[in-house]
Amino acid sequence: MKKNFILCCIFLLLPLFSYSQNDKDFILTLSRDTLYGKIRFSPKAESISFHHKGKKTIFHVSTLSYFGVNRNGKTQVYKILVNHWKEYIFVKVLAEGKLDLYYYDTKYNERYTRSDPYRYYIGNEQINPIRMSPRSYRHILERMLTDRAGLMAQLSDYEDVPRIVRQYNQL
Repeated sequence: MKKNFILCCIFLLLPLFSYSQNDKDFILTLSRDTLYGKIRFSPKAESISFHHKGKKTIFHVSTLSYFGVNRNGKTQVYKILVNHWKEYIFVKVLAEGKLDLYYYDTKYNERYTRSDPYRYYIGNEQINPIRMSPRSYRHILERMLTDRAGLMAQLSDYEDVPRIVRQYNQL
């Protein structure tokens, strides 16, 4: 009876605990610890400033797996990848599933020209995320979507990539 009472109390209080996490940023470390607080970061930097209970901690990108930034009630999840120049970069998570798709804003990297405002990175369980450009996306998607030629027929330009990947993941 006492055990049932304790379990009932836990289930009644659980929504209050989860509510306290709403509208907070979070970090998932490589050791799978999830920390809640406020994040300040620059896509150009190699570290994240994390504020929790009045204390500031700096995390180097190599120690993180994911992090989420909540602004105006919307949480945007970021992942850290190593690009082909062996640099750590922050990428927005657009889709994860059978295919993972990430968005990289190139304006913070002087190696890209102004004509390339962003890149997609795509991967799956067998392939680490690879960079797709406006010139290479069709070829890469044809190889990754061999079992769904109908989706390739719907692809009209580079901006369609997120929609096609989301549809593929839903199939």
